Amino acid sequence: MGPEELTRSVRRTVASGDLRRWHALPMPGRILVEEGDHVAMGQVWSRGRMRAGVTVVDLPRLLNTHPSEVHKQLAVSLVETVEEGDVLAGSPGRLGTGRQWLAPARGMLTSVSQRTGVAVFVRDVREVALHCLLAGIVVNVSAGDGVVIEGRGVAVAAALGAGGRAIGRLRFVGAGDSPDAAVEAGDILITPDPLQVGWMRRVLEVHPAAVVAPSADDETLTQLALAPTIAGMPLPQLGMVPVSVPTILTEGVGYGRMPRALQAVLRGSAGETVAVVGSRQPGASEIILPPGRSVDVVTELRAGGLPVRIMAGPDAWDEGVVIGPAPGVGRAASGSPATCVQVRRAEGGVVAVPVSDLEAIA
Repeated sequence: MGPEELTRSVRRTVASGDLRRWHALPMPGRILVEEGDHVAMGQVWSRGRMRAGVTVVDLPRLLNTHPSEVHKQLAVSLVETVEEGDVLAGSPGRLGTGRQWLAPARGMLTSVSQRTGVAVFVRDVREVALHCLLAGIVVNVSAGDGVVIEGRGVAVAAALGAGGRAIGRLRFVGAGDSPDAAVEAGDILITPDPLQVGWMRRVLEVHPAAVVAPSADDETLTQLALAPTIAGMPLPQLGMVPVSVPTILTEGVGYGRMPRALQAVLRGSAGETVAVVGSRQPGASEIILPPGRSVDVVTELRAGGLPVRIMAGPDAWDEGVVIGPAPGVGRAASGSPATCVQVRRAEGGVVAVPVSDLEAIA
């Protein structure tokens, strides 16, 4: 039995080849593609209107009037865009007396109940464009829900994420280096080192589209306001650096560097347009790379043996490649034999590791 057969059940960090991705429609919008259409990564597939906040007001109580009289005191038309401070409803000549309703922000009055007089004001209704995360063919369109796109590429799974989706050119930046002249606003910045608050503060001045790092410790996650629930500690009063761009961690909470095999895959797409998805839903964050050099890198890495990382035991977090089975080695806690393979470590030497303790990283 060869190494590939032994490790079919190992969780894969990288999927290479044919990909299939569901693109959900999170708000009312118009789908601009049809089944069978060829699309490019970054192409707009839908446009819609997003509501940033809703305010509900009991106008009869506020204006001290009967619900049937509310419509006579409206100062604007429904769905008419108004600016903050504009009069929405009230009696003429009574500004400042508390008998007028002023717009709390830029937005629009969307409805007023004929029966109760209760009004709904929507803040900052704005046009939003949704972009394809994958180049390929639209294989399914579900009106009002979204589309499915199939295409070739490389998908890198991430452990944690937040901030939504972004598309931009991939740029590598060292954790100890400030962004140089080659980095432009809208780039997706990737560092192979653990995330640091000071580095993140400098990077945000460049206005990147997204940031990808391998890991961050509890304190850093809390200070960046990325995952206070994971940190399990109160938010600090000083030194907060709220992150306003999608940010994902390939390795998760801790202080680990990005595996060299994974770095090679990502560097293969340096300068190309890539997509990232930062989601707080476990298992939903990823980096999607276009076909081409990144696929070639994955193929080259696997040609030398399956690149893996050891996840438990005395050699935890070491990298290496599976070179063959290790028969008769190891037993599970239950006493039953554990399936083991030989791993040639990147640092040198060969160790026998249970398949259950491995994670494929390319």
